[in-house]
Amino acid sequence: MTGGPDAAFVHEPLTQVHGALCAPPAQVMPHIGDARLKQLLQAWDGWRGARTLPSRADFRPEELRSLLGHLFLLDIVAAETGLRFRYRLFGSAVTVYRGFDLTGRFLDQHPDPHFAARAHQAYLQAVQARQPLWANVRGATATGMSANFEGLILPLAQDGETADMVLSAQIMTQAPTVETPLAG
Repeated sequence: MTGGPDAAFVHEPLTQVHGALCAPPAQVMPHIGDARLKQLLQAWDGWRGARTLPSRADFRPEELRSLLGHLFLLDIVAAETGLRFRYRLFGSAVTVYRGFDLTGRFLDQHPDPHFAARAHQAYLQAVQARQPLWANVRGATATGMSANFEGLILPLAQDGETADMVLSAQIMTQAPTVETPLAG
């Protein structure tokens, strides 16, 4: 098989985004359902202090212990085609849930190109706005596996202004299930 072990994963786009907001933390906070994501947003807001964006150096992974398996850390890489996002860390809980690990790979190498395009737009929006982005997504893959999660995208900047990394978290809101298509 070419393309590596993830080449077998081909997914359809998620069916619906039930809510999304890219705005200052105080406006995003009331929309977040998961307490761990609320704590992460509060921490991000505290790390930045008077700056527009916090830096990766402002926090230690052990501070985020309750979220470690749900976190993504992405490097922002300038390319001729625009910005690309490379997973420095792909959460272990998400790896188990999804069945693949993208650590060291670019977002556009995600096994579902439709999901990758939508995620790229979300990351880009948060980076360009220099604001948190929250989303509540419900849907299914082509195989019928559920893909329901609440997520938070938080830009980071070494200089406090120009995003060079992204910290993101994804909390699955439903255990993976597979629906058998009805014979017709």
